[in-house]
Amino acid sequence: MRRAALTAAVQIAAACVTAQAAAQVVSDQPDAVAVTIYREGTAARPPRGGYVYFGDGGLALITETRTVDLPAGRQRVSFRGVADGLVPETAALEGLGGEAVERNYDFDLLTPGSLIQRSVNERVRLVRTNPTTGTVEERDAIIRSGPQGVLVQTADGVEALGCSGLTERLVFDRAPEGLTDRATLSVAIDVLKPGPQTLRLSYLATGFNWSADYVARMAPDGRTVDLTGWITLANSGGTTFENAPTQVVAGKVARDRATRAPGARVTGTFPACWPGGTTSDRVEISGLIGANRVEYEGPPQVVPGVASDEIVVTGSRISRMAFMSELGDYKLYTLPEPTTVAARQSKQVQFLDQRRVPAERVYLYDLAADLAGGDRYVEGRPTAVLRLKNEARAGLGRPLPGGTVSVMQTDAARPVLAGLDSLSDTPVGLPVELELGRAVDVRAAATLVSETHVVRKGVGRVRSEVEVVLVNGKSVPVRLELAHPAAPAEGLRVVSETRLHFVKDATPTWSVELKPGERLRFRYAVEARSPVRNGR
Repeated sequence: MRRAALTAAVQIAAACVTAQAAAQVVSDQPDAVAVTIYREGTAARPPRGGYVYFGDGGLALITETRTVDLPAGRQRVSFRGVADGLVPETAALEGLGGEAVERNYDFDLLTPGSLIQRSVNERVRLVRTNPTTGTVEERDAIIRSGPQGVLVQTADGVEALGCSGLTERLVFDRAPEGLTDRATLSVAIDVLKPGPQTLRLSYLATGFNWSADYVARMAPDGRTVDLTGWITLANSGGTTFENAPTQVVAGKVARDRATRAPGARVTGTFPACWPGGTTSDRVEISGLIGANRVEYEGPPQVVPGVASDEIVVTGSRISRMAFMSELGDYKLYTLPEPTTVAARQSKQVQFLDQRRVPAERVYLYDLAADLAGGDRYVEGRPTAVLRLKNEARAGLGRPLPGGTVSVMQTDAARPVLAGLDSLSDTPVGLPVELELGRAVDVRAAATLVSETHVVRKGVGRVRSEVEVVLVNGKSVPVRLELAHPAAPAEGLRVVSETRLHFVKDATPTWSVELKPGERLRFRYAVEARSPVRNGR
């Protein structure tokens, strides 16, 4: 009787545990997805060596729509294929016919390194191929350490994988628990209303970025430019978002720097032969996922924030341009049609096409920077800049998100790069100045004619008289602007001059029109505060 009662109690307890255990419901991919990218700095740039580097500072707001069929009771819903840069604490799930109990983010991805790491002391098969004879040898082995310096134990003893000089691979009978081929967010739910349900999952993810890239094509006479702008999207993660309505936000969004994605762990394999690299560093870990064994060939191992030659750069040039709208204090650019934001890829979509924008080439020379060294005579080459007015009446009048500008001019019917400069976020009404480089045929020289120190009411001041010589060696007229900047604390002011100046950015500036071959000379004197000498 007591035995029967005990058996009944065990059965009831087992039934309760079964009732509390969450059944598994898998959503393999979203029905629809939308992507909004917030930038940080610039997007992908091709540094030396042919590699493309993706900074991980940008963010994306991912909104997924998924349909799942939920039975009654506690269910664990696994959303597979979320971004591998997902920030778990930002995930929000709407449309639930029940209450969420807990969430888990599985980001330890199935890679050659993680496969070895979780298979230490497990049995595998070691397959070696002699590249000369083609002979294939397969033997049992036990992984003793890895993935950085993989040691396997065979009947002949312990040896380092990848150091035999032969092509080698490991064959695994199963995939270890806890590894996933795609980042997965799982939610335990107490389902109150069973049946098919449409859920909306939204979250922030790192590993995305965007930039604005411009091309300014100068007319042969140099008086106008055709300005085109392209939005460059960058996805350095391993998740592709198919046919997604995509937007980018211009402006710097406030962020909590402590909020970071755990990041999909991508573990590589590194042979550790002695002496290093003197025999072989070639290891193949094959992989076709079968019913009863795993032979892993592995996806490209790309770590966000690390250079990779697996990144594909494409240009998606479509007839319609991205259009701009207001988003509070930001500008929102919406791509004209859904696009695929592919893993480890950047693409371009045009957002600006302004023709015949009036432009002026001006030469700028900062005199005080040269005189600061204490020399009484300085000579230098002014910087050529291309100046545009960001106004509607001047053919522009568009908010310009910061980015890189390539200035091209035509020579013998072929475009030639005239300069490459960065542009900060520029609202309507502010001028645009693009640095082209140092002038060759335009020169500026200055002589410090006199320097006098005086004390007035306990305040020391220094008066400097400067003579300037400007030379235009070009065959066309030029305009040169000479500036004499100083720190605000110095209280610089012009006390005499033979040519009138104007103030630009709180700096006395002289604008001079020089004819072809002209040499021009003028003087001015400035006064600024200085330390009192000898207590006077």
